[in-house]
Amino acid sequence: MKKNDIESLFVIFAIGTLLFIPYIGQVHLFDWDEINFAEAAREMIVTGDYLTVRIDYKPFHEKPPLFFWMQVLSMKAFGINEFAARLPNAIVGILSLMFIFLAGRKLIGYKFGLLWVLAYIGSILPFFYFKTGLIDPVFNLFMFAGVYFLFTYYDQLQNPSIKSIKYLLLAALTTGLAVLTKGPVGYLLVMLSWSIFWIIKRRDYKFPAIELVLFTLIALLPFILWFAINSTVNNVNLFNSFTDYHLRLLSTGDAGHSGPFYYHFLVLLFGCFPASVIMIRGFRKDPASSASVNLFSLFNIILLFVVLLVFSIVKTKIVHYSSLAYFPITFLAAKAMFSLEFGKLRWKATTGWILGLIGLVLAFALIAFPIVMKNIDMILPKVTDKFTNALLRADVVWTGYETVPGIIFFIGLIAAIVLLSRSSYLTGFVVLFGTVSLTVFTILPIIAPKIEPYTQGAPIEFYQSIKNNDCYVEVLGFKSYAHLFYTERRPGMSLYNNGMSGNEQRQWLLEGQIDKPVFFVCKNKTADKYLKYPQVEELYRKNGFVFMRRVVGK
Repeated sequence: MKKNDIESLFVIFAIGTLLFIPYIGQVHLFDWDEINFAEAAREMIVTGDYLTVRIDYKPFHEKPPLFFWMQVLSMKAFGINEFAARLPNAIVGILSLMFIFLAGRKLIGYKFGLLWVLAYIGSILPFFYFKTGLIDPVFNLFMFAGVYFLFTYYDQLQNPSIKSIKYLLLAALTTGLAVLTKGPVGYLLVMLSWSIFWIIKRRDYKFPAIELVLFTLIALLPFILWFAINSTVNNVNLFNSFTDYHLRLLSTGDAGHSGPFYYHFLVLLFGCFPASVIMIRGFRKDPASSASVNLFSLFNIILLFVVLLVFSIVKTKIVHYSSLAYFPITFLAAKAMFSLEFGKLRWKATTGWILGLIGLVLAFALIAFPIVMKNIDMILPKVTDKFTNALLRADVVWTGYETVPGIIFFIGLIAAIVLLSRSSYLTGFVVLFGTVSLTVFTILPIIAPKIEPYTQGAPIEFYQSIKNNDCYVEVLGFKSYAHLFYTERRPGMSLYNNGMSGNEQRQWLLEGQIDKPVFFVCKNKTADKYLKYPQVEELYRKNGFVFMRRVVGK
């Protein structure tokens, strides 16, 4: 490895550390997914059973264990808290940047590798997701590594003297880790990309029958072993439970998360800004590019469209489902930037106009939001929904200082577009992506803590106040995992082992012969439904939530 490469890796490591790790413990974990995953890791620690994924001490059949193992290690080192739950993704973020730099450096050169890192770290959601406790950053890195090693395998085949199976084995291994992180969809996305690649290039390569079998065996074996052991130990039909869950995601808007077919197109256009705009120029095939560059570009384009197609078909629509597309989007953006910088492409005014239009919409939203929240009293009379109205009355002080991220974004956007229009490409791109990175970084300490009181601040405050009580805690009328994690629920506080269904458990807590106090949380618009039970008394209301109690003997 050359000196420039080592120095670049050190700089990437330092920048990633400075950007991804600060403030990750500043706000509570957000329902549902962040708390769901952290709770699974916490219950592994409480039970000492690291094979079985559990939620509320009931086997949780939706996810394999690899990501939870990472969170367990972090929690054992730093405690069961928000910082520890999010730290694995911060570390994976640093590794992802180093991985794409090395891939880009090997493909074209270290300048291209740095541009790819710039595009990734300077786009909104690709940066933001490394500061969360979601499972997807880990999942995506393993899948993209699988696609990258498949590309490398075929790239090697172009030179008969360097044929090697090791890259196919690496592709299978990393895909297997993806499957052990989130399930067979990790295999599906890589395999679909590989299949489409072969269909397009079938005249150049023979059908990879043996390779497919070998790849599949290695990629699925770890998951199958965990699956079989888990099913045997817990004496459950894990296959049916796991299959039912994924079929539900495919066929219905699970838990209310539905949306139109074009949902992920909009998510990626705005969420991956500005890379999503610049990447359009990266689709262009440059005759001067090497065969390796064209081959890798093809893999990335295929992967992008596979992700868009699959998750547009899936009925459940959640922002991070299409996050694997961040890799090909930023690669294509880096390719366009590299071509512009070295004279292979010319800047188009239309690109500048699109950047400006989307950027100004985002800047306006960032500046307007704190102003609106500061003057929320003017809007409240027009908010007719009872819960939303009460939620917006949360006691949060907006000073106007919260507009700073939006102002930074606006100034940097204008400066970058001016520089790019004057053909100062490298400086313009550094300013553009650097501005976005700085904006996202400042949003977390300045704005995020003020958003949380409106969403979940009151319930989490309540859960933490009773976490040392020997009691039952139940949410009524809405889905949440916060009461599990923030009351630090112990096995004796769970009703899983009593043989009752979820509805039967809630009914027993409301009017059965309880053996310890019960605390309930519901939204204000459904409170009357539960307060009609004479045994249930209201404690207080806050930010749209109603907190209730039932004592033993009532």
